Amino acid sequence: MKSLPWYISSRCPQCALPTFNGDHCGICLQHPPAFDRTLTALRYAYPLDRLLQQFKYQQQLSSGKLLSTLVLPYLAPLLEEDRPDVMIAMPMHVNRLQQRGFNHALELAKHLHQSLRIPLEIEGCMRIMDTPSQAGMDMKTRTRNLRGAFASEKRWQGQHVMIIDDVMTTGASMHAVAHVIKRAGARQITALVLARTLKNPAD
Repeated sequence: MKSLPWYISSRCPQCALPTFNGDHCGICLQHPPAFDRTLTALRYAYPLDRLLQQFKYQQQLSSGKLLSTLVLPYLAPLLEEDRPDVMIAMPMHVNRLQQRGFNHALELAKHLHQSLRIPLEIEGCMRIMDTPSQAGMDMKTRTRNLRGAFASEKRWQGQHVMIIDDVMTTGASMHAVAHVIKRAGARQITALVLARTLKNPAD
């Protein structure tokens, strides 16, 4: 779908923010997130933002399947270079799950699992705190807001874990989950998101 905002420019391999020649950005060098790399195919911009809103808030699950199918040709070769052992979806608190009726990240993970044949761990991590909306918060505030929000009872000893979500904005949620998974023994964390929010839409 040519009208989608494909992300084709050089980016930091860890957080996927634009960099001049694909080197690590200054933020990741000074304050490395708990996840080791980020894979994404799209920028969070029109018309993708509308499709994702329909998928998440209007229960148009077909949009999630369509988007997963579209990004696979781009993402699959990158995964073969360093294939994860297992994948999980970004956890959703039970209160949010009851309100929405489904976990959009889990729906994406199911589609990717079917195509990539990477094992999907449904209960590998839980969101145990229903934190306030993070819209408008900066990275530092979001990180503080998410402290203690996630937990994992599973032992991830030595595994390469891939975490699936729809959009990465600051990376605070991904960092919080990755921190918990690594503390439980994982050796490497790959973040796979459909889209990355960029400060400059032209990037």
